[in-house]
Amino acid sequence: MKIQTKKFISYLNLLDVRIDSDKFECRIKAQKLAYILQKFIGKTLYDDFNFYMRGPYSRELAKEYFNHKEDFAKGRSNLELTKEEKEEIKRAVPLLKELNQMELEIVASLLYLKDTGFDENQAEIKLKDLKPHLKIEDIWRGTNTIKKLLLTEKLRDAIMGSLIEEMKDWDSISNESLKKFE
Repeated sequence: MKIQTKKFISYLNLLDVRIDSDKFECRIKAQKLAYILQKFIGKTLYDDFNFYMRGPYSRELAKEYFNHKEDFAKGRSNLELTKEEKEEIKRAVPLLKELNQMELEIVASLLYLKDTGFDENQAEIKLKDLKPHLKIEDIWRGTNTIKKLLLTEKLRDAIMGSLIEEMKDWDSISNESLKKFE
């Protein structure tokens, strides 16, 4: 079994997900989670993803879950993740666990389209064109999920710091305006 597959199974274990490769829905879930997770952690698991009817699809991953059915089904991996990897994946658990198959497909598809050069709005429009059965509200929820996933602590702290400074400026201006009426 390839090292990236052992790593992916370890990620799935943290998400408490098992993949029964005999079930179509499980294979779709594996494909979408692999793509989303590699974008989330910034490390390539499988580099042969292409866009198919259901979004990003890797033939290499498909071979792996068919060749190692029992390992995927039982979550068997002898690879120990680093503390940082575990913490990073655990940060995504609350968001990813609540997504159903369609939502995983939307998030993975939007990420793929953005990777191919589309900006956020273009990706949403393109996805709606490719999958007219999707509601635009569901696509927007997918975009918001991506933002939540990719919002790192450092970026969040920087944004909050900026907002606090802006609020101080507004308070100062407001106080000066109030003094004029005293």
